[in-house]
Amino acid sequence: MADWRNELSGILGGKARATRAEQENAQFEAFLDTVALPALNEVAEELIGKHGRDAQVRRAPASVTLSVRAAEVEEISFRVMKHFVQTGILPRAEVRINRGTRLVKYECMFKDDPQNYPIAEVTPQEIIAVFIKYYRMVMDPGQASAAD
Repeated sequence: MADWRNELSGILGGKARATRAEQENAQFEAFLDTVALPALNEVAEELIGKHGRDAQVRRAPASVTLSVRAAEVEEISFRVMKHFVQTGILPRAEVRINRGTRLVKYECMFKDDPQNYPIAEVTPQEIIAVFIKYYRMVMDPGQASAAD
């Protein structure tokens, strides 16, 4: 008779895991809407209003992307997206920088130790700081080693 109890526990345990995954996904989507999207919108407004760039922010399922263009050439694409860690889901940046005839791709986390902090600790200022770090490389190609 103990077998059916184990089977029942397995069924309900699987449901609990799915619920945790759903909760983590919902938390990440809320992070995108309340932290990442406003931060990148603020940067886009500054680039458009004061620096004459064409900057667009796009919200997609599981990501937010800021694309910056100057004279019809994309300078940088900065995307905040999911990164799965043992403790859940954290945001990471995926960055593409125009290097003349090629695009160079970088990835980075928003905190130094990506395994030991909750998503709620990532601030708009940290997202903007990481964007600035990589955008500096667009304006000064000699800064490329600073991101590595």
